[in-house]
Amino acid sequence: MTLDYLIIGQGLAGSAIAMALLDKGASIAVIDREDQHSASRVAAGLVTTLAGKGMNPGWRQAEYLPEAMRYYAELEQRSGKKLYHPADILKIFENQKQQRKFNNKKDDLPYWSAPANLTDLTQWNAPDGGFIMTQGGWLDTHAYLDTVREILGDSYQKNDFDEQLLHVHSDSIQYKDIEAKAIILCQGIAGLTHGMFSFLNHRSAKGEMLRIKITDKPEHQVISLNGWLVPLGNQEYKAGATYEWSDMQGKTTDAGRAEVERKLANILGENHPYKVLDHQAGVRPIIRKSQPLIGTHPDHPSVKFFNGLGSKGVITAPSAAKHFAEHLVDGVALDSELDLSNFL
Repeated sequence: MTLDYLIIGQGLAGSAIAMALLDKGASIAVIDREDQHSASRVAAGLVTTLAGKGMNPGWRQAEYLPEAMRYYAELEQRSGKKLYHPADILKIFENQKQQRKFNNKKDDLPYWSAPANLTDLTQWNAPDGGFIMTQGGWLDTHAYLDTVREILGDSYQKNDFDEQLLHVHSDSIQYKDIEAKAIILCQGIAGLTHGMFSFLNHRSAKGEMLRIKITDKPEHQVISLNGWLVPLGNQEYKAGATYEWSDMQGKTTDAGRAEVERKLANILGENHPYKVLDHQAGVRPIIRKSQPLIGTHPDHPSVKFFNGLGSKGVITAPSAAKHFAEHLVDGVALDSELDLSNFL
């Protein structure tokens, strides 16, 4: 089988570059091990437009978010499936200091923020108030990855990738019965801890989260308070998440569950009843903050790289993938901020 590109990994990065290359008319194959505990599959897919304690817009958000929304909307139209769920995000202040900080900067954030409704605030543990993050929402990552897989059809195969069987030449690669101009490694944490790009410094972080049922809370907003609560419908929510930098195994722990439950107590109030339905964990691949890197292996021109999406992949993956496809197919020079070689 002779192709243009072989893609390893069908998470947020692999899915986006696969779709971008197909749009360019390239022939591709995608191999994925279908790890149900991968970061892309267990992630809440949350889009928060003012991030962290500083409540600042994300990197390139004004450019990348509209492009991402168009990308998901086009996939929804093509597949007939609901993938992205727009939602206001009720950001609850952690304390009066954070409230004052926001009040001092809110006039500079008119596009990303709006006043909170007092009725909404009274539903939650919000003694210091809060505000609405606008332009937010969440991507159903399971539905998204399954949709891309259906589009790929026979170009997709479920399998483990064995790097020992990869033969790399200066202008091509051979993997089992597949010959291609290049291989694109989109393996998330697996590609940062093992294999040809394991030399990269990274600061990946495991996140644990719970799927819970709450019977007496509104379901029209995402709630953010040193953690988050995402309404999934039918009184179910996803709650999270932890950040653990020393454990790259992606397994759930009692300590992780306890931390998420502490976050829930902050949001709901102490002793508010809920039922835990599931406990999941995944490792976010982070190389430099949550900014993706694309490019070429320093010693092997036919080995490409797309990784490091971190917690912002829902926003950044479509635009980074589109640009990478333009580079690969049309020879467009790589954006210096995305180029792996500049990071090296």
